[in-house]
Amino acid sequence: MKKVFAFLMSVVMALGVFASCGPQQDSDSSENSGTSAPEFEESSLKLVLSTADGSSTDDRIPTPWYNRNMATNLMFRSLFIADSTLTSVKPDLADYTISDDGLIYEITVKDGLKWSDGEPLTAEDVVFSIKTAQKAASINAIYTSAFAKITDMVVEGNILTIKLAEPYASMVDVLAQFAILPKHVLKDSDPLTIDSDPFWQHPVTSGFYTIDEFKVGNYFTLKPNEYYEGEPPKIKKVTVSFVTDYVTAAQSGIADYLHGNATDIVEALRKTQKYTAYEVDVLFYKYFIFNMKGIDGKENAAMQNVAVRKAIIEAIDRAALTLLYPNASVLNSGVPDSYDAYNGFSYQFDAEQAKEDLKAAGYDFNRTFKICYYNNDQTSTDLINIVAYYLGQAGLKVETTLSNDGTTDLFTTRDYDLGFKGKSAFSIEEWYTEYLSSDALFANIFGGDTAFDELVAELFAATEEEKRSEVLRQLQALEQEKVYKVPVFTVGTYVFVSNRLKLPQDVRFCNPLYSCDLNFSNWEIA
Repeated sequence: MKKVFAFLMSVVMALGVFASCGPQQDSDSSENSGTSAPEFEESSLKLVLSTADGSSTDDRIPTPWYNRNMATNLMFRSLFIADSTLTSVKPDLADYTISDDGLIYEITVKDGLKWSDGEPLTAEDVVFSIKTAQKAASINAIYTSAFAKITDMVVEGNILTIKLAEPYASMVDVLAQFAILPKHVLKDSDPLTIDSDPFWQHPVTSGFYTIDEFKVGNYFTLKPNEYYEGEPPKIKKVTVSFVTDYVTAAQSGIADYLHGNATDIVEALRKTQKYTAYEVDVLFYKYFIFNMKGIDGKENAAMQNVAVRKAIIEAIDRAALTLLYPNASVLNSGVPDSYDAYNGFSYQFDAEQAKEDLKAAGYDFNRTFKICYYNNDQTSTDLINIVAYYLGQAGLKVETTLSNDGTTDLFTTRDYDLGFKGKSAFSIEEWYTEYLSSDALFANIFGGDTAFDELVAELFAATEEEKRSEVLRQLQALEQEKVYKVPVFTVGTYVFVSNRLKLPQDVRFCNPLYSCDLNFSNWEIA
């Protein structure tokens, strides 16, 4: 396998010119280098937000309803706070009880809570946030799936009663991730565009910190929230810089906390000897998606035939690709092969058979096969080059494109055949929510197929492991029949903490795109 990989790496530089899905920045600009930053105080915690894939932009704070990050975790609280496994919670803004049938949640919000502007934080803010999230366009699928089960919400004083249509096993875990936002500030905002509301340049917050200074295109700073009722943080200032390159940020000394899974990032950060690395147990998928037909009727005729999609995957040696990442394991479904619920199916690499299958399916070899990806690290680029090589061996004319805004190019512009993306999943369930006909993004490439809806609902309602495994096997069979998306592998994720910081001994890091108890009040600058 290593010889195969070495050969592939020797040819990636000869694979042609790579286009871009969006406008490119000048590589010599200070914004692109990620080194433009304020004069840091030694007592300041230094964080960074990446703008490389379009999930964050440098003119506002990213919504915590899509992905969490360290900065937004320090600013916005949830009803509950999770442990490092994200499967056990304790009270934060509220406590709760659940009825025996799993249909009624009674949530008691703490008395005396305030937003950073001094206004009361109440159960009405929780209702507003959930109702707004149900209409939001840019939101994590774990919230839309969970909140779709809510049939009623009633507030009496500081008690919120939530009623569900059917049991939802992970509702409490999801609520532990869901950031509550202030109704009194956002009540007139459009839910469809709430992620780009002017609120996000000077948000009213509930957590340890609130905004101090915001320099569009560069950085923002945080100061302690005087109305935070918990144990105040020992670190009194946080500076958050917008960057396009984590490695450059680390080498420039503007990042005390980073995370990554690509080999070039992991190895580069280890070599700086400025960080302590923590390996985190995360279900991080790297996978292919096919652009077929959206609910808008826009169709990519070349990818409609499932036999073509299967042959494309058959042409790629996914096992060879795992050598690009630390601790990568090949996948054949949303369920890792090592899990008891794995159904045993595997995609086989066979280049010659792939070519024959494409011919039999009537694929037009004269057309250009387009691949779109959005991670700009060297490891991702190498992987795409190798995929292009494999598909070229199967007779395809391949063009690869690097997007500056992956969400727009993969789900709106859609000028591609095969997309490559990542998902740092909350759970296996999150992988399968992308198949739901109601998923705002994936319905644009799967056409809103309802075939998965009932099984996904059964998965979320399953409280016994035997039933859950049974439903997962049915879902795997369906996804392997449809071939709408195909996992390549899961990868190990690392959190890197600067040696400037002194952390409590009990800190256990979780998936860095979610929120958990890090005992942050007791973090110190060494």
